[in-house]
Amino acid sequence: MPDQDATTGIGATLRDAREATGRSIEDVALTLRARVSQLEALEDEAFDTFGGDVYAKGFLRSYAQELGLDPAPLLATFRREVGHDSVHAASLVGDVSTPKQRRAAPPAWIAWLLAIVVVLAGIAVLGSTDGRAPDQASPEEPVGSPPPTAEEDPDDSEPEPEPEPEPEPEPEPDPEPEPEIDGVELFLAFESDSWVRVIVDDTPVLEQTITAGETLQFEAEREVEVRFGNPGGVRATLNGEDLGPQGSPGQPVTVRFTPDGVETV
Repeated sequence: MPDQDATTGIGATLRDAREATGRSIEDVALTLRARVSQLEALEDEAFDTFGGDVYAKGFLRSYAQELGLDPAPLLATFRREVGHDSVHAASLVGDVSTPKQRRAAPPAWIAWLLAIVVVLAGIAVLGSTDGRAPDQASPEEPVGSPPPTAEEDPDDSEPEPEPEPEPEPEPEPDPEPEPEIDGVELFLAFESDSWVRVIVDDTPVLEQTITAGETLQFEAEREVEVRFGNPGGVRATLNGEDLGPQGSPGQPVTVRFTPDGVETV
């Protein structure tokens, strides 16, 4: 993954070109119908704020062309230094195994105590049978009970230590609320070639074939109406909400985007 602290030179190239023309970032944003914060993100190389490589590259291409720059070298630098398409993140989860707790060995004095108990029990058995072996004792004489073992004596075993409680996770901070958008802000990302016709507030603004990898952005007070020739290859984002592809591949459809949502005409 590229070093997030290093710069690629893309932002400096854009800023130098804009300042050389004597234009402010607000002036360029008005011409491109983009937000000032989006152009500032390009000059600051804060590409992660666009939510994906396809959106960041689309804004980068439009900004460079507006400043009279060739976008191809900048896009090549973006794909080489910033793009995430070919990056495979390494697994961050290791093989963490909890070692089994071994039971502590009994103290040495327990073994000595057990040996003494066995000897005393043997002496008691011999005394109760008058020197005879246990199997030669008379039926009336009960044979002494075997001495207790260490397993039968609950006082000889040490209790296992209780596991320590796991620390409680820290609560996650509440996400910042999304800014409210007044009117219509439409973003189109072309995953396949598609012919489109765009009408913004009853004014035709575009009618042409857009190639795969391009992006378009439109803003309106009331509505944006789009005629898609290949709706299955175009993803739409309305006021920050990803609406996905706009239909089936190769089946033309007209969609009207308003502040209240979308409507198929």
